[in-house]
Amino acid sequence: MKIPQPVIIDPQSVPILRWGVIGPGDIAGTFVSSVMAHTAQKIAAVASRTPGKAEEFATIHGIESGSASYQELVDRDDLDAIYIATYPGDHKKHALLAIAAGKHVLVEKPLTLSASDAREVLAAGKAQGVLVMEAMWTRYLPQSTIIHALQAEGSLGQPELFSAQFCTDNRAVDRLWAPGGGGVAFDMGIYTVAMAQQFLGNPSAIHATGSAHPGGADQEAFVTMTYDSGARASLLISGIATLAQLASCSFEHAQLSLDAPFLVPSGLQLQTKDFYPTGEHWLDTTGVVGHEGLSYQATWFAHYVSQGLVESPVHTHADVIAVLEALEEIVKQVTGGAPLP
Repeated sequence: MKIPQPVIIDPQSVPILRWGVIGPGDIAGTFVSSVMAHTAQKIAAVASRTPGKAEEFATIHGIESGSASYQELVDRDDLDAIYIATYPGDHKKHALLAIAAGKHVLVEKPLTLSASDAREVLAAGKAQGVLVMEAMWTRYLPQSTIIHALQAEGSLGQPELFSAQFCTDNRAVDRLWAPGGGGVAFDMGIYTVAMAQQFLGNPSAIHATGSAHPGGADQEAFVTMTYDSGARASLLISGIATLAQLASCSFEHAQLSLDAPFLVPSGLQLQTKDFYPTGEHWLDTTGVVGHEGLSYQATWFAHYVSQGLVESPVHTHADVIAVLEALEEIVKQVTGGAPLP
């Protein structure tokens, strides 16, 4: 059993799209910087309703123009795609705005804060014939293409048990707890749920315990998920404690573990199931490090646009909706059914 080589698209081999950015906050700054450093894509415009913020962001990142109007941005004929990085609670209306203008859309995760809202956004994209993609960037990292290849060849056998934890003390990050921020599960836990889906599919049952923030948002969750296949998943999510960000899966014939932190370009180990295992270790040596990995999804996005696709083959609309349904259930159980802040 060997680790295959990753699939990495040459950034020069895909169309150069002209992008507009809605919501120039921290994650947008990271996305724009990584795209400019590691792709051929063109960030051409940015919009913010905060006076002066778009112009400041444009100056910092060398973007052609800044605007105070989202409508003005999406109506521009010289833009092909819109990257939306506003608060999660605003993703739906901003995505629909861009879709109505005929723009392809990459929406920061979570796509929306409910599966029903996601269905509306994704249906609108299909009706308009534009690509709508949730920015689940982990699906486009080199290590994810290796995971996909290993699963496709069948040598691992059936997945049995998946474990992941994403725990970082983010009590000082106000946006997590603010209205429209969505809480820890939708912001951080989404990575663990999406990766469980990548390995095991969608669960048949979910059990979650945890605690809520004084403001009402979920802040910590201990989650077990079971599957019709007999597989199980164990997830630990916390915005108030810090642990190594780990993910691993036991298969019938081997174990596969991602290097920490599992959600950025890192590495993976393919080993036997022995107490003292043997196997191989693949390490990402591309030089794209940490959150610079956000750049990969932009290149894949342009590749999908060139193919005329309206959804990502490796993170389909059905995948997006199923993960949001799982997150809704987790939050419901942890908070006792309290609405999202």
